[in-house]
Amino acid sequence: MTELIVKVEDTSLLPDLKRAIKLLRGVTSIAVKKEKSADTTLRAIHDVEEGRTVKCTDFEDYLKKVQ
Repeated sequence: MTELIVKVEDTSLLPDLKRAIKLLRGVTSIAVKKEKSADTTLRAIHDVEEGRTVKCTDFEDYLKKVQ
């Protein structure tokens, strides 16, 4: 058996995605694994090491960049 991993940021899409995947021939099961906070932290550390950061001059600048 082969496993396909699909990462989804918007969890509101999960019910529709699960229904669509169940329609595919050969699909035997669907499981949802929530990301652990340690995984998120490790990804953030990796992003910093790779230089993928947001630089802001002040809080107002931060608010502009995250909207």
